Amino acid sequence: MKITEITITAARTFNHPHEQYSNLRPEAVLRASVPEGEDPVACVRQLQAQAEGLVEDHKQGMLRSLEELYQLSERQAEMLGLQSQLKRTQDRLDEIRKAHPELKLTNGEAEL
Repeated sequence: MKITEITITAARTFNHPHEQYSNLRPEAVLRASVPEGEDPVACVRQLQAQAEGLVEDHKQGMLRSLEELYQLSERQAEMLGLQSQLKRTQDRLDEIRKAHPELKLTNGEAEL
């Protein structure tokens, strides 16, 4: 039998790091012609190693991107909470100042 062409598939299935019931599956399919006089088994090993490397690199890139998106989303939610808290605090200060105009705030301390 003479092998003239090789097709290799490599894939990874892994859980989404921040979602339940969500899997990701990067995959690569590589095809190569086997040159005359080349060892087809060696060609398969080389092509498989390339495909595996591509898929693993892609997986790691996906994980980095997902982590960056997650952290960005967390910081955005934190900012919204802090903004809301800041508004409530400012509103309360305004209420106290209105009810007690004799109070003055200097150096972080209330004075009469």
